[in-house]
Amino acid sequence: MSSDETVGRRGRGRRVSRTSRDRVSPDEYRRFLFRAGIGTLVPGVGLIAAGRRKSGWAVLVLFLLLAIGAAFYVYRSGTTGLIDAGTDTERLNLIVAVLVAVAAAWLLTALISLYLLQPRGLRTPQRLLGALVVVVVASLVVSPLSLGSRYAYTQREVIGNVFADDDQPSLTVPETTDEDPWAGQQRVNVLILGSDSGPGRDETRTDTVMVASINTESGDTALFSLPRNLLNLPMPPDTPLAEAYPDGWEGPEEDAYYWLSAVYRFVPHEFPEFFEGIPDPGAEAVKLIVGEALGLDISYYVMVNLRGFQYLVDAFGGIDIDVPYRIPIGTKESYGRCTEPSGWIEPGENQHLDGYRALWFARARCGPGPVSDDYERMRRQRCVIGAIAEQADPATLLRRYQQLASAAENTMSTDITQSRLSDFAQLALKVQESGGLRSLPFTNDIIEYHNPDYDVIREYVQESLDPPPETPPPGPGDEPTGDPTGDPADPADEESPADEPTGEDEAPADDPTGEEEPTPGVTETPSDADGAVDVDDVC
Repeated sequence: MSSDETVGRRGRGRRVSRTSRDRVSPDEYRRFLFRAGIGTLVPGVGLIAAGRRKSGWAVLVLFLLLAIGAAFYVYRSGTTGLIDAGTDTERLNLIVAVLVAVAAAWLLTALISLYLLQPRGLRTPQRLLGALVVVVVASLVVSPLSLGSRYAYTQREVIGNVFADDDQPSLTVPETTDEDPWAGQQRVNVLILGSDSGPGRDETRTDTVMVASINTESGDTALFSLPRNLLNLPMPPDTPLAEAYPDGWEGPEEDAYYWLSAVYRFVPHEFPEFFEGIPDPGAEAVKLIVGEALGLDISYYVMVNLRGFQYLVDAFGGIDIDVPYRIPIGTKESYGRCTEPSGWIEPGENQHLDGYRALWFARARCGPGPVSDDYERMRRQRCVIGAIAEQADPATLLRRYQQLASAAENTMSTDITQSRLSDFAQLALKVQESGGLRSLPFTNDIIEYHNPDYDVIREYVQESLDPPPETPPPGPGDEPTGDPTGDPADPADEESPADEPTGEDEAPADDPTGEEEPTPGVTETPSDADGAVDVDDVC
């Protein structure tokens, strides 16, 4: 055997011996994976295990301090503080930056730990498995941080795009401060508009007009609805509107120009100088005129495009609501008749409606029986508002936040200012805690739309906002007097304003002959003339 062959065999022997010595044992590899996983889950532990004790302990202490500080901030802030943070764009920017920085630092620490913990002799598949373990464990931490930063970023965008700037001009928004967000008012009144703009319509038409009057201390809420074809609307005093129409916004009954639904479009058109500089003069006009009609100072408005309303309901995951009778989908009036429906919403209790079906539940007004009644449509709309308010619990809002934010950004507009958003969010919690909404639609049980008595309307509003105190039951020795207040009974005093004659033409609902047969599936509800009632009692 030559000397070269001998050297070659010795070299091969040394290489084989070195490879065997450097190969990672199964136990050692399992320890590596465990340390890599723990080092990813708890920042700094991987560095300590790799022998970089000073660096590891510094990182671990830093992250622990950050976690304790965050937990302490949440604890000390409480619900109010968290709402403030979630409605302040500057704080949201800070939250986004902090969460992104923490996620990046966490991931970088995990990658460094993985590199330092790798034993010599790892094969490529073993390295890939180690990297996979780090990625999976890191996702448990980085994903929530990324989701939180995404929520904060989305919230900042929604606030900027939907809510008004603090210096936005307005004729009705009061001067407020952080110490007195409601300008000394016991109740804040918000106009709710449903606009029916979209393809085939040149201008916005507000077919749904409601006012939510909310007690700023208790959250007690009364919801008033007005018919879209209401006439002879009173104009706010000491304004060019009242000078031009001293007897109200009146005209022929059949002329939709003078309907309530047309105020948004036509009043600013007639008085452009009065509304100059107002971002949404139509909403401002409706606030002023509806406020005068109800006897309320309406400070803010929220307008929802009804064509986008279904996306809001879908973002909630649908609503559960009682359907009193069959409601057609997709019908409209054509040549005095209703077109064929594309489907039906069947009657039944606690029906689950998606956005599309909820939209037609609220807006259908051409169909059999009560469907064609505008007043019945108003009653259905209050039920939808009540269902949304009841089901908008914090868990649902958090779980579906991205969808809700996107839907709100595309379908809503308001003059609620960004600086008051936190106050309204806290007020919304009070509304939920107060036990529900009270509602009063001004239907033909109370008024005639073509000749309304606005003094009667204002009486009903005030009685709804300041209901008489409950009288304790009479004692054993008390004699019934027919009057719970103890005053002598007077039949004239017991009649409500709705019982007074309003003209020759009586509404069908008040017609004693009552030729209309009851609709199957409809449950008897209190008369609107009885005043505001809890939405749950009528829906």
